[in-house]
Amino acid sequence: MTGRLGTPGFRVGPLVGALAVLAALAVGTPPVRADFVGHGAPVRDVAISPDGRYAATAGFDDLAILWSVESRDQLTRLYGHEAGVNAVAFLPPLSEGLRPRLVTVSDDGTARIWDGATGTQLHVLTGHTKKVVAVAVSPDGTQIATASWDRTVRLWDAETGATVSVLEGHTNSVNDLVFTPDGSRIVSAGYDGDIRAWPLDGGEAYRFAQVGFPINALAISGDGKILVTGSADKTVRVWDMATRDMLREMSDPHDGAVLTVAVSREGMSIASGGVGGTLLIWDGGAEPRIAMQVEHYRAVWALEFSPSGDRIYAAGIDSVVRAWRTSDGASIVGEATRFQPLERVSRALANSDDPVERGSFQFRKCAICHALEEGGPSRSGPSLAGLFGRRAGSYPGYDFSDALHGSEIVWTEETVDLLFDIGPDKMFPGTKMPIQRLTDPGDRRDLVEFLKQATD
Repeated sequence: MTGRLGTPGFRVGPLVGALAVLAALAVGTPPVRADFVGHGAPVRDVAISPDGRYAATAGFDDLAILWSVESRDQLTRLYGHEAGVNAVAFLPPLSEGLRPRLVTVSDDGTARIWDGATGTQLHVLTGHTKKVVAVAVSPDGTQIATASWDRTVRLWDAETGATVSVLEGHTNSVNDLVFTPDGSRIVSAGYDGDIRAWPLDGGEAYRFAQVGFPINALAISGDGKILVTGSADKTVRVWDMATRDMLREMSDPHDGAVLTVAVSREGMSIASGGVGGTLLIWDGGAEPRIAMQVEHYRAVWALEFSPSGDRIYAAGIDSVVRAWRTSDGASIVGEATRFQPLERVSRALANSDDPVERGSFQFRKCAICHALEEGGPSRSGPSLAGLFGRRAGSYPGYDFSDALHGSEIVWTEETVDLLFDIGPDKMFPGTKMPIQRLTDPGDRRDLVEFLKQATD
């Protein structure tokens, strides 16, 4: 195995190489130049305030962050969700001169309203029965709409957090939604391929269009004239909001599912991103004007234009939010944060003669949430440094779910084996830990051997 340690061509042993790769996965690489750098896990969404002063990001590390756009400093970190945060939107501030409020939605099935000035959680919005994946705020800031994999759209009062209505009609998971700029309708789309419109004046809901493929993302122009969709068939579609006719269909440039779309406020530019890691900016034609490979390790999950349309912000799987000029695709900070390639542990290690090397392969999914040493970036799970002999739920500084508070379980070879044998949900009912099991006793033994060496 050829390592990346020291001079080019420096060779390391298989185990050292595996540990180095996993350390890169768990700890990350210091940024060369900061865009929005603060999450310890993939970023699922980015939003820009209407005045362009603030950015907000939502991450897989159960965290949302409010930022200064000008300085890129973190202003407030919002802790409270018990699972990954999928989307964030801005609400008007509590009073003039204060930072705006925010609303976030999460895999934990809730939406939450926050005071952006203090990070205080103002309301927890409950009612969805599955993960909530999208959120939108009405133009006047008085209502919130959320989309969930429970196949519903819910409308909430932004002041009190009370449920206003539950909108049912989708036959599968709802993936995204928007308010029309005049506030008269909500438009939603989802896995069933339906685009549905929900009049808020008491009128009857209707199917706006049907694509035939799962729709992952929606965006609407500031004048309300066009709607843009991104779907699993690698296609971006542009719709006329007045006639419901499809105006354009752009399918060739993306090499995988389209995960996110955005429209500039005046509707002159469209941006799209997908699983292949490419950000495209379109103007009037069927071919993109700018194509950038913005993410070394797959998946652009969220895009947002600045209010003026001169910048595009992109979020994705390597935990950094970057920004570019829409005129020429150049980074607005001179040099964008260096891509952080997350090297995959070689599948060949699964068949190694060394149980520790085999265990390093079993750890590959755990590395998304857990660092192996002290001092790494915050992630959705605590560091595993010094794991063996430590009581479950006791790692200092980490906010554990109630399921682990006061636990008497101590991490040993036997209890780690049991965790992956029966699953975290059985060992700690109510935990926010992802449900992962290793049904093969040999795989569990290998993982334990790896953890014993890697966390000591």
